[in-house]
Amino acid sequence: MKEVKNLIINRSVEGTTFICPVDTTNLVEIHDDGSFESMSSCPHFEWWELTKACYYLGIGDMSPEELQQLRKNSVLTLSKGMFVYVLVPTQS
Repeated sequence: MKEVKNLIINRSVEGTTFICPVDTTNLVEIHDDGSFESMSSCPHFEWWELTKACYYLGIGDMSPEELQQLRKNSVLTLSKGMFVYVLVPTQS
């Protein structure tokens, strides 16, 4: 797993938890087998759910510029089934 900037990373026997450094919200827990749960957004970071076709191929109703910004600002990207979950800092 790549190192993630701007987040507190708590590793344990159960897996890895990524935490907001400002308000200590648990953003996601990733198990050692790659599965994940407990996805939460906070005022400082938000999750986006995109189809794989949209994220990887640009197929969908998102503009190419918006998709490029989302990819560029992503601090964590997870994949499950036909979806990609992207964690980005909020603009506030």
